[in-house]
Amino acid sequence: MTATIESPAPQRPVRRTVPWFTLLRFAVVLGCTVVAFWSLWFELIEDLEQGSDIGYVIALPVLALFAAIGIALRHHDELPIYDRQSDIIIGLLGLGFAAVPMGLLVLRYRYEYEVLHLDLVAAPMFLMSVSVLMFGLRPVFRFWPAWLLMLAAFPPFYRGWVVALNGSTLANGAVIVVFAAIAAAIGAGRTRRRALAAAAIALAVGMVALVVLAVWFPDATVLVYQLIPPILAVYVSTTIMYLHHRDWSTVRPLNRPVRPLTAAQSRSAAVTAVVAAGLFALIPTPSEYKTPSPHIPGLVIADTLAAPPGWQLLDERHFPWVTRYFGPDTTWTRQKIRAVRGNPEWDKESRRRRLVVDIVRSDSPHNVDRYPEFTMYHLTQPRVTAGVRVDLGHGVSARLNTVLDDRRLLSWTWLSWNWQGTGGAQRVSLIAADNHLPGAEFPEPEPWAISNLDNLLHQFLRGNAVTLDPENSSGDIEYDVKDSAMLTAVATEMVRIGAGG
Repeated sequence: MTATIESPAPQRPVRRTVPWFTLLRFAVVLGCTVVAFWSLWFELIEDLEQGSDIGYVIALPVLALFAAIGIALRHHDELPIYDRQSDIIIGLLGLGFAAVPMGLLVLRYRYEYEVLHLDLVAAPMFLMSVSVLMFGLRPVFRFWPAWLLMLAAFPPFYRGWVVALNGSTLANGAVIVVFAAIAAAIGAGRTRRRALAAAAIALAVGMVALVVLAVWFPDATVLVYQLIPPILAVYVSTTIMYLHHRDWSTVRPLNRPVRPLTAAQSRSAAVTAVVAAGLFALIPTPSEYKTPSPHIPGLVIADTLAAPPGWQLLDERHFPWVTRYFGPDTTWTRQKIRAVRGNPEWDKESRRRRLVVDIVRSDSPHNVDRYPEFTMYHLTQPRVTAGVRVDLGHGVSARLNTVLDDRRLLSWTWLSWNWQGTGGAQRVSLIAADNHLPGAEFPEPEPWAISNLDNLLHQFLRGNAVTLDPENSSGDIEYDVKDSAMLTAVATEMVRIGAGG
């Protein structure tokens, strides 16, 4: 009997040429995403310049990229079953799902734009859908853990954890370090043990980096806390696990075959992606929710405001929980003022009217608007009418709204403005109750919690019937707002005093 020696299976040759067609498809995917959400990118840049905490959305794609590289390195051969028609159908369905939050919900719930940022959910969905069009369904969904990680850009999810950790700058960094640990576990997760080890290393490196920043760089911005520790953590962790898997023998990451594209080239898929990008680019971001924040020369920003002539201060309260939501250098003060004399134009019985003045002060103009004012009050199923712009002089423009509580049959008139000066920025809200009696009930500030989430869900289920007064559903700004003359007079005097006029 003779023994035969089987020759080893031939190795797939390593392609040393640059995969130009692959790079071209990547360029189309990234270019379409940039064009489709151009207004979102400019909005994020503006927010970052003002000191916003939204910088974590820059770190998440980097973390997802590390996770995707790890998934690609442990790729196994699969059956060559690909259907470009199915790819295009699934891609179109994905684009439709991305269009729902971007084209409908973002514009409908304009006052919740900053707190929800639903376009940050639409952008990853658009990116994934265009990737399916260009690369095929199976290659794209091989990286489903990385796609899920990118969907964590939903601000309420991230900010909820930050608030639970006291809302400090260090808490912002700690939450994103946890995402870095998840990314490291995904990238190095050949086995559960390796995934746990990678996550532990990432957590350790990230926490050490946070401590270094807190001790030696206490004045670092929140963006530094959100970018440096998590990216450093996932890089160190995945590098260690990669070298350990190779027994520390080589650090060359590309000494392996570069697999050719499995999805055939399709001009219709590319045209579909470009057309979708153009249509998405035409969708505007809401702007009417914004209140201008001019810098007033001579204005000194403090926690309180002086009562205007003809009004007296009755009560003053402070809310310490505000730092967990708006940042460590933020205060919220509520002043209750009462007219010294009755005015028949404000009350037919000349009763002395009462107003509530809510003042949110911060070092950063963006922090005062981090949470929309209507979401920070205990309101049961509220409806908010379209805003009316009111000129208060000295370059200050206010927004006038009526808020109705259908369940308790109460209504209030709301006049709000933002301004900046020496010492930071303020958001001032004057609130008048429709009930003129001394015991009139005013909305009570409370942490953004279960009741506010219930209101948001209520709005999603009922739509425009919730957000607009049915008598003014067209958004006509010429309708008569109760107490508008009184609130405008009081606000104008407050602005005059603050501006030194």
